[in-house]
Amino acid sequence: MNKFLLILLLCFPLALTANEKKDNTDPKYLKNAITMVDGKVTFKQTLEAPSLSKEQLYNLLLNWSDQYFKPNEKLPQHRVVYTNQDKGEIVAMGEEYIVFSSSALSLDRTRIYYQLYFEIQNGKCDLTMSRIRYWYDENRDGGQRYDAEEWITDEMALNKKQTKLAPICGKFRKGTIDLKDKLFTEIANTLGTSHVREEIPATPLVPAQPIAQPDTSKELQTVTIDKLPMNLSELAAAGRITVTANDEEIDMKAENWGGFGKLFTKDVTYTLVDQSRIAISTVMEHSDNYTISFYLTGQTQPSIVIECKKVTAQKMTAEELKTLNQSADSSKNYTLYIGEILRIQMR
Repeated sequence: MNKFLLILLLCFPLALTANEKKDNTDPKYLKNAITMVDGKVTFKQTLEAPSLSKEQLYNLLLNWSDQYFKPNEKLPQHRVVYTNQDKGEIVAMGEEYIVFSSSALSLDRTRIYYQLYFEIQNGKCDLTMSRIRYWYDENRDGGQRYDAEEWITDEMALNKKQTKLAPICGKFRKGTIDLKDKLFTEIANTLGTSHVREEIPATPLVPAQPIAQPDTSKELQTVTIDKLPMNLSELAAAGRITVTANDEEIDMKAENWGGFGKLFTKDVTYTLVDQSRIAISTVMEHSDNYTISFYLTGQTQPSIVIECKKVTAQKMTAEELKTLNQSADSSKNYTLYIGEILRIQMR
């Protein structure tokens, strides 16, 4: 491995909220569009067809399921896996593609897996879509696999103000909601009814909490690297560090911060990312520029903001890191990101 990349690793974190741009995101994709049941992303709807018996509904829905969920060589898991007419139950496993963009030169898509459960009674059918997961970029080094719970929730797939979709996770959220709407609409049309009642899990009431007011006593000022405090790592470890890219702000652990160095006379930062942390790994991989923000204890605004341009990324095992950092977890793999410092701001 290139010895140049094995440079000093310290400890730090940072954060900056990107400037908001005017956005026309459809509200149906925003806050509360994703519902959770027992900690799992779950969509539920009830289709009401008062004129149809349980047997009639079952036959209609089984016929639709057999037609829609047809397995093939490329999508082998796309099939009906369980039927019980007496109980009025049908279970299908979905495997299909969500296409984000397509052109003559490129195809951006993900394979999505899900379970669709039908619970049928006289005059109505309860639908549940759950167990959602993704296989993205499968043709490049095996791709990346995500669960819906870590990828399309409000926290991950919306910007901090929850006014627009995040660039990366947001497209998965939008595609999943569109697929859910398509499935539920097709099933409603099969039953000849447009009367659909969506069931949203009840949210327990919680006492209102006072909103922390940001510290505006000082404004961020551009400074040189020599103006940064010598004990920055200690201060950061006691506070909060974030990385922001493509409007997504993600918390980092103190050990992710690698410190500062020089690359061809340019000041650079070193950031260490655990490859098993899918969200931050994906954001860093798909971003050319990013911001590291340091929030000191009790502060709601960053005290130090460092804007970086990604120069290189180097995959490293924990064993390789141990030559520099004896606290590295040998059970994990890491990626070391080197970023040229474009600007440093401090209060």
